[in-house]
Amino acid sequence: MALFSRFKKKGEYNLSKSDFKTENEDFEVLSVKLSGDFFEKFPQAKKKENYKEKKALITNSSKINLFGNQVKIAYNPSEIELNENKFIDLINNKLNWISNNEETLKNGIAKKLVPLKNDSWLNENESEISNSEFIKRIELNGITFYGDGSSELTFDDDDLFWGHQIVVDLGFKNNLSGINIRG
Repeated sequence: MALFSRFKKKGEYNLSKSDFKTENEDFEVLSVKLSGDFFEKFPQAKKKENYKEKKALITNSSKINLFGNQVKIAYNPSEIELNENKFIDLINNKLNWISNNEETLKNGIAKKLVPLKNDSWLNENESEISNSEFIKRIELNGITFYGDGSSELTFDDDDLFWGHQIVVDLGFKNNLSGINIRG
């Protein structure tokens, strides 16, 4: 079967629940600040003096090949309202769209961030970067899927922004709703 993998059409993701592994990450809520009238507005909330509490963040994740890179994809199962299998179908549709629209995504990122790079993030004696050079250097390394059908794509910046991540918000209808750097 692997012999014919090079003939696989671009964008044929068909992940299932079994392709994801569940990860638990413990964290502790150290304090919670509430407005003075919170308990009046929400009497069903139980008043506690000490809000220190241990919690676990549950994430389902998998790794796929996308744009020639190994990309971690993840979602929080407690965040989804759909049946989990239907949500994974939504993930597959989104992955197929992403895989078929690499040029659109990267051009959108370059249009927004190349001027920022050239105006504010050049090292001493560094030449301005072109859109095509910028596009060659960024690499997708993660996608987080949210319950509302949106997703967040993270790209390695290849030190264009001194090690910050490039973050792209992709709306439910595959619109680029935000392009920023973080870290």
